[in-house]
Amino acid sequence: MNFISLTFRSLPYWLIVSVVNLEVSGIFQPPTALSQNRISQNRVCDIGSLPNHPGNYKLRGGTFLKKEQFKEALDCFEIALQDKRGQQDPELWNNHGLALAGLKRYDEAIASYDRALIIKPGARFVDRVKPLVQPQDYYLWWFNRGTALVDLQRYPEAIVDLDKSLQLKSDYGFVWFFRGLALFRLERYDEARLSYRRSVLLSPNSPYSIKTKELFSLQDYVVYYGEAEAKSRLGRYKDAIQAFERGKRIRRNNPELKFFLKNIDESTYETYIEGIRSLDLGDNTKALAIFDQVLTSNPNYANAWDAKADTLVALKRNPEAIKAYDRATTLEPEDYASWYKKGNALRKSKLYPEALQSYQKAINLSGGFAEVWHNRGLIFDSQNKYEDAIASYKRSLNASTLWGGIERVDTQYAFAASFYSAKRYRESSSEVEKILKEQPNYKEALQLRKLLKKFI
Repeated sequence: MNFISLTFRSLPYWLIVSVVNLEVSGIFQPPTALSQNRISQNRVCDIGSLPNHPGNYKLRGGTFLKKEQFKEALDCFEIALQDKRGQQDPELWNNHGLALAGLKRYDEAIASYDRALIIKPGARFVDRVKPLVQPQDYYLWWFNRGTALVDLQRYPEAIVDLDKSLQLKSDYGFVWFFRGLALFRLERYDEARLSYRRSVLLSPNSPYSIKTKELFSLQDYVVYYGEAEAKSRLGRYKDAIQAFERGKRIRRNNPELKFFLKNIDESTYETYIEGIRSLDLGDNTKALAIFDQVLTSNPNYANAWDAKADTLVALKRNPEAIKAYDRATTLEPEDYASWYKKGNALRKSKLYPEALQSYQKAINLSGGFAEVWHNRGLIFDSQNKYEDAIASYKRSLNASTLWGGIERVDTQYAFAASFYSAKRYRESSSEVEKILKEQPNYKEALQLRKLLKKFI
């Protein structure tokens, strides 16, 4: 099973080679051109008329890597690595490892990742001027090393490397996903489910096209149950039910498979899903009764507490919902979704300091996302803390949308309105014009434009 190549098919390229928003000159002039006799004759990498600089070979190899032309990519990277400057670039070694992994030469790939990992932060990338290598950059190289170990079925070692990646960047969903694969192979089913769930919570908009038949054994129904739990916590109830049904079909066809939860029996789990079905249908009273039934016999079942809290929010019983979210976060303190939803319930109850604390927990666990920054901005606006609101809306506009329900244009308007309240009229006007360029009939922006005419 070639996990690396499957990752390429499912991830944006920049997530793999980590060349994002960086200053790249495109053509690299070496102090002195490399002599041709230093380049191995059995390696071919056409960089056209560009100088024989390792940065040009690295960029060309990256193009091949993106196309999954691993042999061609490897040739380019190996020419780049003949230069001492190339040998000091950990990202080049990482990309060299990816090309080897794509060719299923996993042991060699691991050796290449090792070369990347021994280079200290502060090193230079050979294909760009700045920034220098940062400590957090190494999360990707530990991740790639871990996936190569999964391919080699060296699962305990893989988990060690994946955990090292998470220590540097805990909000990278695909690390959690491959960690779940390794845990499942070690028959640590409940831990695997939690890792799968975390991966979906952190990357809920990913198509997860790596979930192909050749990747999973039949027993990997746990993937779908973990996805079902994650989607239910995100309020995507139809997706949750669909994922559950996929897992259940595997269970029905393979009755010998062991159920993955130790403390929750299968009938209880299916009752919980019935509650999710009721939520999806908008039958909140029935859903609440189902979750209370589950919790009567399973008072430490965090999923049911979270779902009960969602139901109470739908019934506009926010004080009770906050208490239910408290139980969920006490039982599973590292699940950002419950912290975020608890923050929303606290905000609706005008308990702003507590809401901000809950949002901060969600940010710490997830890395931040558009909706949580937007909602923080709403609180700061209500407190007349306009500069803090501006900072939050800016973060929202630059973040990924994980939950939905908040339109970018609405954040853009809130951003403009906060500039107005802070008497930063020119900046407010600039943001208003951006809105009206996209949506000429945006009512609030038109009204704000009229107000701004008094000051500009």
